[in-house]
Amino acid sequence: MTRRKPQAVEAPGQDSFLDIVANLVGILIILVMVIGVRAKDAMLEAAPVAATEEATAQAEDEVMAAKKVAFAVEQDLQKLTAKVNREAFEIEYRRKERDKMQLLMAAAEEALAVKRNELGTEQQREFDAQRQLIAARAELGGLEQSLQAAEGSIPKTAIIEHLPTPMAKTVFGKEIHFQLSGGKITYVPWDELVEKLQDEARQKMWRLKDEAQITETIGPIGGFLMRYQLKKTQQTVTTRAGTAVQQRVELDNFVLIPVDETIGEPVAEGFLDGSKLNSILANNNPEKTTITVWTYPDSFNEFRDLKQELFNRGYLTASRPMPDGVPIGGSPRGTRSAAQ
Repeated sequence: MTRRKPQAVEAPGQDSFLDIVANLVGILIILVMVIGVRAKDAMLEAAPVAATEEATAQAEDEVMAAKKVAFAVEQDLQKLTAKVNREAFEIEYRRKERDKMQLLMAAAEEALAVKRNELGTEQQREFDAQRQLIAARAELGGLEQSLQAAEGSIPKTAIIEHLPTPMAKTVFGKEIHFQLSGGKITYVPWDELVEKLQDEARQKMWRLKDEAQITETIGPIGGFLMRYQLKKTQQTVTTRAGTAVQQRVELDNFVLIPVDETIGEPVAEGFLDGSKLNSILANNNPEKTTITVWTYPDSFNEFRDLKQELFNRGYLTASRPMPDGVPIGGSPRGTRSAAQ
């Protein structure tokens, strides 16, 4: 008897497992898609809400601003209405007051007319003259009050004192020199020292025979020393015989040195009787004389007062501002004074 070979039991197939996995993946994909769609819908729903809230807040701000403007306008309108009411009340009050005054004046005129009729002809004339006088006085009083009010409304004019400053002109006539330092005015004997220099320079020329330059001192004269320098120069000239070298002696420069720093008199005292400045001015013609003032920085204010007084006396004034520590001096290369 033939035995049948038993058939092997079939193991679970792999197809079922793959089906399960595919189903799970599909479900996950579907879930992801569903979640994505819902999230998008939620965002779309939230955006209009946020925009609406922002627009609402902006609208509320605009409403508040409009309310504030309306409130301010209302306040201004109330103030204007109150002012108009006050003005109307004032006008009505003044009108009634005017009517009352007119009634009183009419009554007074009537009483005066009755009183006048009771008088005689001569007395009526005196009465009319008296009334005209009273009316004229009242009119005069009103005019005086108007004049005072007009004068009070005119602003006060600020007066600035100044000296006339015409175009300066070079001094060629007589010139008197003064030093203004430390608030004191001192006469400088310029002409006397220059004249002395001219005489003495001729006597000192021989010293330049062996030297190119010499320094000498003159004075003191009028409280000043003059220290001057002479120098020897050479100049080429053309003659008929040819070119020649000519030697000359020239003044290089000079300075005036006060022998005492305390000399001089205060400007305020310089125009008093008996002062040096006043006596010099009295002996000179203002139309032919110019006053040159060598002024140091510590006396610029005094110079203004001095110039004012000299101008009042008819003198032209030339100013020579000087640095501190620099003495008065001159040289052939210098400039002439310019007076104003």
